Amino acid sequence: MSYGQTWTCPSCAKRWNTLQIPAEEYELLARRVRRYRLLSLGPIVALAVTLIPLGLLVDFRFLVLLFVVGSGYALFVIPPMRRRTMRDAGELPRWSLHPE
Repeated sequence: MSYGQTWTCPSCAKRWNTLQIPAEEYELLARRVRRYRLLSLGPIVALAVTLIPLGLLVDFRFLVLLFVVGSGYALFVIPPMRRRTMRDAGELPRWSLHPE
């Protein structure tokens, strides 16, 4: 569901309108989510796009390098980034939404 739409709960039939959330606060949240996705997946995808063809065409060691670097990134970069993102999410405004 995107911003500006209404949603009806299938179990209780209450309608919720996302326009109750201030637009600038919602955009801040959406921007942070996009940034987290880009920073967590972007470098690995870029590396894979480079190293997979090299591994298939030149030498198998490039695929091993992709595995090693990807594992290191997942073990040492993603957890601190996730902690920082969750800490930042706690500083976002809280919304008190009511059904229509």
